[in-house]
Parts: sequence; structure tokens; C-alpha cells
Amino acid sequence: MCKPGYSPISIDGQRVEAVIFDLDGTLTEPYFDFDAIRQEIGLPTEPRTPILEAIEQMAPQERMRAEAIIQRHEEEGAQASELRDDAREVMAAIRSQSIPVGLLTRNSRQSVETVIAKHQMQFDAIYTREDGPIKPSPVPVLELCRRFAVGAESAVVVGDYLFDIQAGNAAGATTVLMIGDGPKPDFSDQADYVIHRLQELLMLLSFPEVDK
Repeated sequence: MCKPGYSPISIDGQRVEAVIFDLDGTLTEPYFDFDAIRQEIGLPTEPRTPILEAIEQMAPQERMRAEAIIQRHEEEGAQASELRDDAREVMAAIRSQSIPVGLLTRNSRQSVETVIAKHQMQFDAIYTREDGPIKPSPVPVLELCRRFAVGAESAVVVGDYLFDIQAGNAAGATTVLMIGDGPKPDFSDQADYVIHRLQELLMLLSFPEVDK
């Protein structure tokens, strides 16, 4: 999908033809209090059963109530969201090489559209939970790669949580875990690369036409 005259970017010699980002906690500062959501829904905080998976097991009326709670938290969080440092710069650098940028999130499309509108972000494709199976399934990564007409082995998945890494690994993509200022989580060894800041992604990627 690279335009004629553009050199592809690569990571450790592997050609990169798409970069897929998580949203909350990756491109934006974290804006969800998952324990507060669990408490309001009535889910235990230990063990920390994933919220969306827990809701799938609920009776219809209970599920409707839980979904309304999640939607409210998502919209409030989206309206208060703030971009991570360098998010715009990193996305612009990737797109400058005509590499498509995708967004993959377990959030609702409505809340995603709120974040995109607030921060005037641009993506070449977006996959939310309304679009089909959700992370950690590899299906969302594979679907975005299909839309970009690239093989998953030439995609890079960037996220801040285990599900991002599991989805990318299962699809055969290169995975990058962004951990911010915190310590490395127990699952960090499952990622191909670990970074603290989005800017470090540009240090991992090789830009043949950019004098670094």
C-alpha cells in the first residue's frame, strides 16, 4: 500500500505495512476506572473477570443494566480524555510513509467517535466491539489487516494491556507493549518489544527516508 517513491518502514528487518493502535491507555491517557465500573455493575474485583466477558454471561435484564453503566462510563471518559504525549507526532510520522494506521479497541464506537472528534484524530480503519469478536481474539487484527490488504506478519500492534499483545501474537503480528511510567507487568515477556513512551516506537521502526 506504499505509494511509488516511498520506502517502507521496517522493524528489525521485517517490513511494516500497517500499524494498529489500542486507544485508552495507549494513544490517550488512561480514562477508565475499571474497578469503579465493576463495583457499580456488581462484579467482584477479585478475581478480575474481564467486564465484557462477564456481561455476556448475564441474564437479559441484568445485561441491559450493565451495558448502560458501561456506556455511561465510556462516554464520560471519552469526553474527558487527553492524548498521550507524542501521539500525534508518532501517527503522523507513520502515515508520512503512506503506512495505514488502524485503531483497535474493546470500547464502543460511539465513545471512540467522541474521542476522535475531540482530538481531531484520523485513522484508516477502526474496529470496535460492535464489529465482531473482541481482543484477545486475533480476529480484529486479522480483519484490520484484510481491510488494509496486508498480511498480519507485516503489521505492528501497539497496546498497553495483555489483550493487545495476545491478539497481535495470535494473529502473527509484531507486538509492542507500552507501559508508561509503571513497572513491567508479568505478561511483558509476551510482547516482542516493550516501550515506556510512544516516541520510542519511532526508535524501533526504521524509516529509510528519514535521517535519524
